[in-house]
Amino acid sequence: YLSEDGPVGDGDCFKVAGKAIIEDESLTLVHAFVYGQGPLEGRRFEHAWNEQGSTCLDNSNGQKTVMNKKQYYKLAGVVKERGAYATYDQKKALGNMRRHHHWGPWDLSTMLGEKLPDKSRKVGKKKLKISSKELLQIKQEL
Repeated sequence: YLSEDGPVGDGDCFKVAGKAIIEDESLTLVHAFVYGQGPLEGRRFEHAWNEQGSTCLDNSNGQKTVMNKKQYYKLAGVVKERGAYATYDQKKALGNMRRHHHWGPWDLSTMLGEKLPDKSRKVGKKKLKISSKELLQIKQEL
């Protein structure tokens, strides 16, 4: 998850944000490159969270971060540019989950990320496979 101290945790952001949009169609799923703080200051890596209106909801790694969108984007260094930022409503998210069989990211450019040290690689596990049971649930939602 992202806090004012920077990225923390074992990288379940894509799965947690993906599961949230399955359960709540009023959410928007966001996949974007963010900039770290602290030991990862200036390093760019993939992250996922949900939004509801002007509020960001980042529940990765058991946290319950609720923050104003402007503040969150500033803190994270989010830039709305092609390849660095993508949003999905429930229908688009479910379609990508079904098509790719993983939680994401799906549309972020691999050219924009930076290699992080193995110890910090826990941040944003990419292309985490969706279980058969979860995939069946996704197919039923479509």
